[in-house]
Amino acid sequence: MQVIQRIRTWMPPRKQRRPALLPFLLCLLGGATSGAAATPPPYTAGDLQAFQHRAQAEQVAAEPYWRVLLHARRTLTGVASRVDDPKFFLAPAGRTDPAAELQADLAAFFAPAPAAGPAAADRFPARLEWLCGRLGIDRNRLPVPRCRELETSLAEFQPRSVTLVFPTAFMNTPASLFGHTLLKIKGKAASDLLARAANYAAVTHESNGFIFAFKGIVGLYPGYFSLQPYYQKVQEYSDLDQRDLWEYTLNLNAAETRRLLLHTWEMRDIYTDYYFFDENCAFCLLFLIDAARPGLALAENARPWVIPLDTVKQVRAAGLVATCDYRPSRTTRVHYIAGLLDEQRQETAMRIALGLLSPDAALPAADAVTRARTLDLAAEYLQSLRGRQKIAQAEYQARFFAILEARSRLGEPEASHYVVPPPPQPDLGHASNRLTLAVGREAGQNYTEIGWRPAYHDLTDPQDGYLPGAAIEFMNVVLRAGQDIGGEGLTLQRLDLLRLRSFSPVDRFFQPVSWKADVGVLRQRMEDGEWHHVADLGGGAGVTLSPSSLGMLYALAETDAQAGGPDQGWSMGFGGSAGLLRPLGRRWLLDLHVRALGYPLGDQHADTDLGGVLRYTLTANQAVTAELSRRFAWDEAETLAALKWHLFF
Repeated sequence: MQVIQRIRTWMPPRKQRRPALLPFLLCLLGGATSGAAATPPPYTAGDLQAFQHRAQAEQVAAEPYWRVLLHARRTLTGVASRVDDPKFFLAPAGRTDPAAELQADLAAFFAPAPAAGPAAADRFPARLEWLCGRLGIDRNRLPVPRCRELETSLAEFQPRSVTLVFPTAFMNTPASLFGHTLLKIKGKAASDLLARAANYAAVTHESNGFIFAFKGIVGLYPGYFSLQPYYQKVQEYSDLDQRDLWEYTLNLNAAETRRLLLHTWEMRDIYTDYYFFDENCAFCLLFLIDAARPGLALAENARPWVIPLDTVKQVRAAGLVATCDYRPSRTTRVHYIAGLLDEQRQETAMRIALGLLSPDAALPAADAVTRARTLDLAAEYLQSLRGRQKIAQAEYQARFFAILEARSRLGEPEASHYVVPPPPQPDLGHASNRLTLAVGREAGQNYTEIGWRPAYHDLTDPQDGYLPGAAIEFMNVVLRAGQDIGGEGLTLQRLDLLRLRSFSPVDRFFQPVSWKADVGVLRQRMEDGEWHHVADLGGGAGVTLSPSSLGMLYALAETDAQAGGPDQGWSMGFGGSAGLLRPLGRRWLLDLHVRALGYPLGDQHADTDLGGVLRYTLTANQAVTAELSRRFAWDEAETLAALKWHLFF
């Protein structure tokens, strides 16, 4: 308990409040150092000038590791830190002048402790340790040689390992569309309950998903690092958000782990402007890992946009992953145990969890294994209900204890833990960028196309490592050349600013709503028989079923609004869509769909489209698709046939 009391949790600020000082941050580093037998004389002002001149002569501020500690990257005009909080810098121009910041830091480390507030050694222990090693500074001759609180906490916690954790995507929360990344730091205690999670996230109390997405894209939220008990994050993701966790243990040694924690300490109470596609959890964690092992340059070499899956792949490609473990969510465990029982026993388990049957209702089963599985399923489902706030705590406790008591009377007729088979690892799936080359024929005209999509998956892409029935496409651009374009060369065929699909099957235990959303620009034939660009905004909601022999069947009610055309008109329509997604072995996938909308408002017309896509996976990062569709609109019918090659990189 002494360790738990020492290692306090720091969290981002509440609304209109500065963040609570993570007062512990990872004071976890390697043990306290002991002083020399004889006390050396303190440094003088002349010594400071000598070290400053040496740092300037050797261009220490230009070294990559100093830029890592400042979270600085090259820009078109020089070097600039991605940290926006002025408290992170001691020099007025420190954000854009690493040399000035280094000189100011050296001056602060050689200065006596201030009368009020923390000393520089307490604020920036990673900078102090690196500069002492790089310039040969004797720390024991400095006025404040180290952060005592940090070293004491590290000595007690005794950090042993660092793990990169990837909670998979959750489509019903905008902040979780691409998944998440955080770091788990384990100390001398064997249990994960005493591990700590280093997390970076936007600080917001916004409940509207569209407002959150907009503000996150344009950088209107501050982002902070926090340190929490790891079990809280497991509960948050696996119980509340129903997300599987993948844990990638990194091969960092004790010294590297210490450097990571020293730098994490420096980031306490420091904000950076949060951006959904670049300065996010996936990008900011790269600086912590870079601080652990000099020379990695993960942040410096990151793409202009970074999503969590990219970070996982980048860390693996750098040779940092030692082991990979799978932690299924509560929802996944419920589905797995339910799959071991027939429908009658599933119904019994659900009714026990809902309090409609006594736990003894499971006992008349034919064999002990079936009875145990029924009660285990009831317990798991009841915990899922509590995690999603579907049942009050008092009612949950009474019902849960009754189930456990009935289960204990059965003993252990089989293994007490269910080992859920892990799906394909997400980092082994296809890359997030996609290049597409296509040839086809539409409305009697041949064409060729080139497309590029920076992120990150659609329903017909290879499925290994991705959430079935989910699609997220961002900034998908398709350019076309063909006979119908005349002398224009390439023209924009479509631009998907954002294209989302969430087709989650319903069953007796869970009833998620399936939905879709589209924002973009389309090029299509209009009432005058010519091709025009129209802005499109659409969405829908419905239900998905998953009969085991068919795949996924979905049906949605939809609405759609368009603006543009020959007279720059507009139209709004209503209707629906339905489809089938059916895997045919591991490499083949069939996508059949139909969509019919009537547009009674604005430019009145009807639009119906039916067709299908057949995909074959060549490799993890290559696939080909064949597409055939028939569209009826503006009293005309046209057929599209296309063959496409997709390269993921």
